[in-house]
Amino acid sequence: MLGVASATAWEGDTRRMPDQSDPTAALPSAANGDAGHARDHANDWRTLLVIFLLAGVVESQAFGHLNAFRPLFLQQLGVPLSEVAFWTGILASLGFVIGLPLLPFWGVWADRYSRKLIIVRSAYIEGVIFSLAAFSPNVWFLAVAQLLGGFVFGNTGVMLAMLADTTPRKRLGMVVGIVSAGFPIGSSVGPLLGGYVAQTFGIRPLLFGDAVASALMGVVMTLIVHEEKRLYATQARVGQLLRRALDDIISSRLIVGLFGLYFLAMFGITLYQQFLPILLQKLDTGPIRLLPSMIGATLTASGIAMAIATPLWGRLGDVIGRWRVLPVILAAGSLGIVAEGLAPRLFPLQVSIVWVSLFYAGIGPTVVALLALLAPEERRASILNFSLLPSQLSWFVGPLIGAALASAALRLPFFAGAVAQGAALVVALLLARRIARHSQPGQPSAEQPREQAAV
Repeated sequence: MLGVASATAWEGDTRRMPDQSDPTAALPSAANGDAGHARDHANDWRTLLVIFLLAGVVESQAFGHLNAFRPLFLQQLGVPLSEVAFWTGILASLGFVIGLPLLPFWGVWADRYSRKLIIVRSAYIEGVIFSLAAFSPNVWFLAVAQLLGGFVFGNTGVMLAMLADTTPRKRLGMVVGIVSAGFPIGSSVGPLLGGYVAQTFGIRPLLFGDAVASALMGVVMTLIVHEEKRLYATQARVGQLLRRALDDIISSRLIVGLFGLYFLAMFGITLYQQFLPILLQKLDTGPIRLLPSMIGATLTASGIAMAIATPLWGRLGDVIGRWRVLPVILAAGSLGIVAEGLAPRLFPLQVSIVWVSLFYAGIGPTVVALLALLAPEERRASILNFSLLPSQLSWFVGPLIGAALASAALRLPFFAGAVAQGAALVVALLLARRIARHSQPGQPSAEQPREQAAV
């Protein structure tokens, strides 16, 4: 796969690629879109696509329930209403205390030992976490359950690496978009059904149901997913793999820039997103007993928008170029966040939430597809798990800062989020300009899909 020298040469580095006319010349599947299937695979990419899509649905549905109904659950656990916003932010960040230090290792452990083991591990741990949450007697017990959530991280990048190994090159962007759609699909179905379950039976039975579904998904993946034979087997130590992955990232200014862009974009979302249920509750004038279903229906509409838009953004990036797509996503998203913060009534807030979701859906698939195409195959899982670091770091820092801002004014995190999204837009424009400036005169553009460029 495309190595460090090739990636940096494409960015204007003094080192040159063997074929300067096509920055994907080193990609074994770039020539005809299916050359990557010249070797045998233990898994069919379509099977992996379906299984990983379902895993994303189950996982996002479970965590979506916890995020959507956490403020209500906290009130049931005896937390005073004046402290709910503070605890909401704190609990949203706790999993990252463990998750962030471990995040880079899941990928290298996958490369060194077993990708399948790293993938199925998350589902089983989710079963334990949601069981603990369901039986929480107080906020401190719930905090322990959320802290253990850090052991769930690291499965997405390994899933994408396994898919990238088996998927035809010409379908990669669409496949990444479809798998990424599993999370908004779960977010769309989960809150609506979860709202009715919570309203009828309570939040605890809802969380226990999520625990059972997560464990069953682990069993399914254990039985169906096979360990993929990789082109580049490695006996290197974990520390060596970690250093190599870091070298691959740091040596490429484009990848570093993508990491920074991804952090800013996700930081803008995580500053305020966990406070949406609180703002919805504040603006709701209906019967209090219908509050869970109203929150669930709103977040379901948001999830449907993401589920529809995610693969479309992936495909649009394949067709017109991902660096053309990113600025549109970020600009429209930042405007939507401002609208959320200014919403005077419930319906305008709900419309703004759906609007933001339509564009938020494209951030992850677009950035991850770019990074997947630049990553050397033998360390793709490691680098793609590192690619989750900006997002996970934002989910640790964002809620904490958001909790401090929300304690002063509930709408303040929304405006701070819009500023962060605007900063991500600036970075995207600068990186796109850099690519255009270093394009070879008279050579194909790095973004022209008709000439099968990488990104």
